[in-house]
Amino acid sequence: MTGLEPVAGNQTVATTPRGNLATWRRMLLFGDGLGLEICGRNLKAAVVRVRPGGASLIAETTIADFRNQPAAVWGAEIARFLGGAKASHLVATIVLPREEVIVRALSLAGVPDKDIAGAIDLQIDTLHPWEGEEVALAWTRVTASTVLAGIVRRAVLTAWETLFSEAGIGVAAVTFSAAVIHPALRLGGAAPASILLYSETGPRLEVYGESEARPLYSAEFNTTLERALAIARAELRMADDTKAAPLAEALGASGNTAGLAWAAALASAAPLTARVANLIPADRRSSHSRVQYAVPVGLGVLLAAAMVTVFLILPAIERGRTAAALNAEARRLEPVATRAQNLERMIGAARTRTGALADFRARTQADLDVLNELTHTLQPPVWTNQIDILPDSVTIAGEAEQAAPLLRLLDSSPLFQNSEFVLSVVRNAQQAEQFRIRTMRRGRSAGNRPGKTTP
Repeated sequence: MTGLEPVAGNQTVATTPRGNLATWRRMLLFGDGLGLEICGRNLKAAVVRVRPGGASLIAETTIADFRNQPAAVWGAEIARFLGGAKASHLVATIVLPREEVIVRALSLAGVPDKDIAGAIDLQIDTLHPWEGEEVALAWTRVTASTVLAGIVRRAVLTAWETLFSEAGIGVAAVTFSAAVIHPALRLGGAAPASILLYSETGPRLEVYGESEARPLYSAEFNTTLERALAIARAELRMADDTKAAPLAEALGASGNTAGLAWAAALASAAPLTARVANLIPADRRSSHSRVQYAVPVGLGVLLAAAMVTVFLILPAIERGRTAAALNAEARRLEPVATRAQNLERMIGAARTRTGALADFRARTQADLDVLNELTHTLQPPVWTNQIDILPDSVTIAGEAEQAAPLLRLLDSSPLFQNSEFVLSVVRNAQQAEQFRIRTMRRGRSAGNRPGKTTP
């Protein structure tokens, strides 16, 4: 089986021991799935069977140059492939080409799941370069404070939906690489604390990573593997000798299956445990027979009944008595608590006003300190053509012989931390690397005032 225990989407179980939770999730791994990877001009397909004991490849195929064939032709070939695998009832989870999707790992600590879509929508125009175009958004939570979001132009998404509809292929989900890799690494257990993977498709190279510094990293490069991995290690704060592995090998894909087709098939086969970011609305998603879920659902019902009997019914009377005593004590202390809360609110308001005044007095000097520190830190031959200073961060654009070491150089400063490239590093005609870096200011929090731009 692969080394991945899919995170149960937005589901949280706070009172269950970790080992027991892993066992219960493994009992839900029961089903077959179809994954399709759009790989350049080819279409790779994999049918995977998932059981509590592991995952196995049922069948795989590659349709070469499918974009230049009529949809009915390659759609019939997929239908024959599924028929041969006795999986004609399955619908597909499709992984879009990486270059068509903008992938962002967003820090949304404290935002409940029901508000995440709205929170992302408020900043959607700053997350993609397609100004004025309508986009589609999908997200999934990867940690308590980090959300993985994928953005695609709606015209591109509609074109793919139309093409697969013309081919007669039912589509349950349209997603992107990072959204299937992350759950695939957790299907059979906890993922490593630090991992660096790569996948090569023609001239393009995709790198995926996780580390203690960054919960998730996904980027596409049009450069050498060594150069791409060096940039990824710098972003992930990994040592220079950190090993990188091919994606398919790390996921445990069997046969000749491409890693993304395998991961997508796993997500399709185990939707109860492997939640992926789905770009198509719920009313346009296809679904296959739910008979395969009869066994895990039945086991779940029996397990729930046993838990209710053992842990709820027997201690119910004692809990009722305890609750009544606590409610009575709470009513007795309520007036005192109300007065304390009012005083705490007044103290908090006074502290806020005092802090605002102090910040107003200090912010000009603090910004000058930032410019002075950058002058000493980024010495020639490094030069900058733009510096944007915000209350919590500084964005620097310029050129250097080697841009990757600048991240560590900035992080070594007492004023900066968590430096990262905002855009991919580009080498110009003079063989200098053009960069755009965002670094966080130590001890600063985001405010509402606008930033300053210094040429």
